[in-house]
Amino acid sequence: MESFWRRLRYYGLGFGLGLILTFGIFNTRGCSWMPENRVKDAMNKRVWIVDIQKVNSFYKDHKLNDAKFYRLMQDADISFTKSIRSGRHKVYDITFTDGKKKEAHCLARMTDESFVVEFIPGVKNIKEYRKMKSPSFGASIIHTPNQKHLVYSEDNPAIKEHLHALGIHNDIQLQKALLSGHLDYQKSRLNEQPRPIHVFQFRPTLRPKLQVTAACIWYKDKIKVYSLSEERLTF
Repeated sequence: MESFWRRLRYYGLGFGLGLILTFGIFNTRGCSWMPENRVKDAMNKRVWIVDIQKVNSFYKDHKLNDAKFYRLMQDADISFTKSIRSGRHKVYDITFTDGKKKEAHCLARMTDESFVVEFIPGVKNIKEYRKMKSPSFGASIIHTPNQKHLVYSEDNPAIKEHLHALGIHNDIQLQKALLSGHLDYQKSRLNEQPRPIHVFQFRPTLRPKLQVTAACIWYKDKIKVYSLSEERLTF
C-alpha cells in the first residue's frame, strides 16, 4: 500500500511539472485541447473578413497587412470572460501585439455552421458591440484557408452552364474568382437555419464588366455555391 501511495505522489509531481511547463514555458500554444487554441483552430478553418470601410484604417493605425494580421492572431489572447461563448453566434474578445509592438484589440464573430469569421475593430467590448449597427456595404476577405478544393459548385446543369458562360470552367477557377470578391452583408442571411447563407460578389476575370452574385453554404467543410446571378456594370 505504501508503494502505491509513493507512485501516486510521483505521478502527481510529474503531472504538476508538466502543467507548469505547458502553461509557463509553452504558453499553451502546443495544446490543441485548450479552449483558446480550439477557438483559434476554428478560426483558421474559416474565411477571415473585415468590414470594407474599416479594414484600411485598422491596418494603417496598427501597421498591419493581411499576412501580418494573420500571423499575430496566432499568438493573440482571448478573454473568455469578456466574450459571448453560448448560442449560435459567438463573439470573442481578442487582444494582440500589433505591428508597432503595442497592444491592440478587436472582436471576432463566428456563427455556427458558417464558414466566415468576422473581425471587428474599433469596438471596445461586448456592451458596445450589442449597440453596433450592422455594416451597410460589404466585407473584404483578408485570409482564406490553405485548401485547394475549398469551393465547389452544386451539381446543377444550369449553374455549370452559367459558370462556363462566365469563363469559369472548373472548381479551382471558381474558388479563385469567389475569394477575390467580397461578402455582401445585406444579402447574406447568417441567421438562417439550419445553415447560414453567405452571398459573395465578384467580377470574373474574362468578364470584368459583370458583377456576379453567388449564394453559398458551408457543407461538409467546403463552400458550396448553389445559386448565381449577374449584373452588368456601367463603370
